[in-house]
Amino acid sequence: MEQVIPQSKVGNKSAAYRRMGWFMAVILVLVLCAAGSLAWFNINMAETSLKQDVERRLQFTAQNKANALSLWFNSMQNQANRLISADLFRLFASEVNGLGNDLSPLLKASGDSPSGNDDLSQLASQLPLMKNLLQEFISYSGFLHARITNADAQTYLSTDVTPPALSLEQQQGIRQTVESGKLSILPVRKTSNGLVLDLVVPIFAPQYVENRSEKPVATLLLSLMVSSRLGETIDTAKGESSFGVTHVFQIVGTKLQDLLPLSADIQNLPDWQLGQNDSLPFGIRGGEAGSPDEVYSIGVKVPELPWLVVQEVPEAAALKPFLAQRNAIVIWAVIAVVVVLLALLAVWWWLVGRNARNVSAELLQLYQISNQQKQLLDGINSALVDGIVLTDKGGMVQYANQAFARMVGRSDEELVGMDCAAIFGYDTALRLYKQLDVAIQSEQSFMFKDVMWLQSKKYHYQITCSPYRNESGVITGTVSVFRDITQLVDAQERNQRMVRQTIAAFMHAIEAVDPYLGGQSSYMANLGGDLVKTLGLSEEDESTVRTAASLSQIGKMQLPRELLTKPGAFTPEERQAMERHVEYARETLKNINFELPVVEAISQMNEFMDGSGYPEKLHGDEIGIYGRILSVANTFCALIRPRSYRNAKSVDVALNILESESAKYDQHVVHALREYLKTPAGEKFVRSLADENA
Repeated sequence: MEQVIPQSKVGNKSAAYRRMGWFMAVILVLVLCAAGSLAWFNINMAETSLKQDVERRLQFTAQNKANALSLWFNSMQNQANRLISADLFRLFASEVNGLGNDLSPLLKASGDSPSGNDDLSQLASQLPLMKNLLQEFISYSGFLHARITNADAQTYLSTDVTPPALSLEQQQGIRQTVESGKLSILPVRKTSNGLVLDLVVPIFAPQYVENRSEKPVATLLLSLMVSSRLGETIDTAKGESSFGVTHVFQIVGTKLQDLLPLSADIQNLPDWQLGQNDSLPFGIRGGEAGSPDEVYSIGVKVPELPWLVVQEVPEAAALKPFLAQRNAIVIWAVIAVVVVLLALLAVWWWLVGRNARNVSAELLQLYQISNQQKQLLDGINSALVDGIVLTDKGGMVQYANQAFARMVGRSDEELVGMDCAAIFGYDTALRLYKQLDVAIQSEQSFMFKDVMWLQSKKYHYQITCSPYRNESGVITGTVSVFRDITQLVDAQERNQRMVRQTIAAFMHAIEAVDPYLGGQSSYMANLGGDLVKTLGLSEEDESTVRTAASLSQIGKMQLPRELLTKPGAFTPEERQAMERHVEYARETLKNINFELPVVEAISQMNEFMDGSGYPEKLHGDEIGIYGRILSVANTFCALIRPRSYRNAKSVDVALNILESESAKYDQHVVHALREYLKTPAGEKFVRSLADENA
């Protein structure tokens, strides 16, 4: 009756607990990931929304301030345009321009109470009037200073009693205005009274002037105090409608300068970079010089002016609402994770408590089942015929079944802890160690055969070695199964003796047909077998060649005796008849099961590499290795033995013939033959042939 071994319920419960633990761990990880992802998403959305709101408010405030500055500048520019649009100024400037670049005569004439009717005197007499008009313009327009210069930047009319010399920037601005015909706005400069902006306005000749030039005939240089206007812009940013702190930057080339009206100073900003369209995009930047705090800022360019209205707010102040919202999101996420964790712990505790009372009973049942399984395994092992032994990497026995103990004549308890040398002897143990090491190194099972002397008797064993792995999958030893095949080997040897005796009988019958064939098959078998060894082939290959060589002449038994013993060359018809011995041999041997390719080897031994052989005219690789070996062995044995039509040839002559016929014979086999004849076995073979020929 077959016994069914039940599975361990405790093992199932433990596995279930582990699975449940892993499941809860996965759930917890998923909850953590979900809570973290959701919190991160909400925090990111809140931060993004807040930054967008900060950008919108800063943009709105800066744009309003930029528009206000633009309106103020346009009003000042319009006043200047009204002045230079008056024909009186334009005609006067045109006539002065007609005097050329040297204005010293005009200025001298004005200081000497000019009189006369010449053009120079008339122009000089108009200078006081023009100066009064210019001073009147300054008084009501709000400009600080004004002067009129010619195209060469020479002042000939000024609101100052003693006008200061023009700076290099003012001269360049005048020349630029004369060249382009457009208003030039110079960078704001520091003075003792505050920040001043210089404007260079072109003055063109009236339309009715003859030979009128399209270029300006003079320029109006206006100086405007901007400290108060900039101060108003910065102070009004603190009103209820504003957001953040306002700065006004001026653009000088690719650099930015902070205009500070309260201190009448200009501060360079080397770390600030302009964006596209001469603006500052919204972003986080460093605060004021010396301050470690960063600010969110945005800059809007003032139309018509090289100025930027920059609105900024400290990062901490801008993100204060966000920080409170972020903390709330994090707190709720932590609360959710804690709640889920407590729920999972409660479920786990409930499961463990429910099953704890069943553990003792299940352990007892497990012990009973394992004891039954051990008894069953012991019964199976005692019934096994094959010996089984488990050894570690050092060859020490860890386990042996009763069949192995009976095989070596010891008890299974006694074998545990013994090494192979103590059980089998040194030589046998050395062979086993090599095979066990192969199993461990290759990590694969393999089978081999060995002969052992146990309890004074010779045994043949088929041994299968397999690597043994522990629970971690690490190879710790080998499991070897010993199967006694002594009776099988003895039966095979008896069969082989019978086959050899049968082959010997065939050989005697063959050689009786032709006395010159006497010993040919035997010599060819010995030589072919030794060539197989020289070429490094297997024992099975050697058996194939020896058997095929022994039976190679069997087909000649069916040929006429007079054909076999004919001295001299064959006619074409006789050669065709002679070559049929291969066909006769195949017919004779086709029903014999050699379990080796003997018939194929006999069929190919008369084939040549160049296809000139028979019976199939095979070429090169179409001829198997057995046929190539037998072809060389047959020809060599035939050459060094006498025939009815010639004497025996020497070994050197025979080798030279084989080497000269490189197209017919496999030179790899011929080279192996030459090397073999140099060995003691080869020399013995040659001596045996020489003794026979003598």
